[in-house]
Amino acid sequence: MTDDLIKKAIGETIGELSATSGEEIYVVEAAIRAGGRKIELTVDTDKGVSIDQCAKLSRAIRARLEACEEDSMLSSGEFDLMVSSPGIGEPIQVQRQYLRHLGRLIRVNYLDEEEQPKEITGKLLEAAVGPEAEQPSITIEAVKEGRKKRTAGEPPVTIRLADVVRAVVQTEL
Repeated sequence: MTDDLIKKAIGETIGELSATSGEEIYVVEAAIRAGGRKIELTVDTDKGVSIDQCAKLSRAIRARLEACEEDSMLSSGEFDLMVSSPGIGEPIQVQRQYLRHLGRLIRVNYLDEEEQPKEITGKLLEAAVGPEAEQPSITIEAVKEGRKKRTAGEPPVTIRLADVVRAVVQTEL
């Protein structure tokens, strides 16, 4: 029951803050552990989420949970709540995150047509995601490794998201 109350509070709070800010906040990952005593929430927006947005969301969720009279643990504030954004080097977990990283350097581990593992590092050129995408996919232009990232001179590669094992945005120096 505690988990359901927490999920409801998170959903309602995100909905309210999204409506007031005009920018849709979405959950990348949520973990409720130790019977609701430890709540970890990773959120994002299509433009990225700031520390201030995370803090505001955390305060609003905490206030809502502490106002919950149905659960004494929550109403007494006896829980840890951590709200964060996906960090650099964290794998992409929600298809929608690809849109935010268009034009950035990304490393993708995937399975090719023969189900063989492959890896490509390159510039994310396109992301066909969402309900309108018949076949969700990403298109990447490979780059050569080295000090100066240059295109490898190969045609862009389109990878079905169903074949992606892991995708991580890379830092560019």
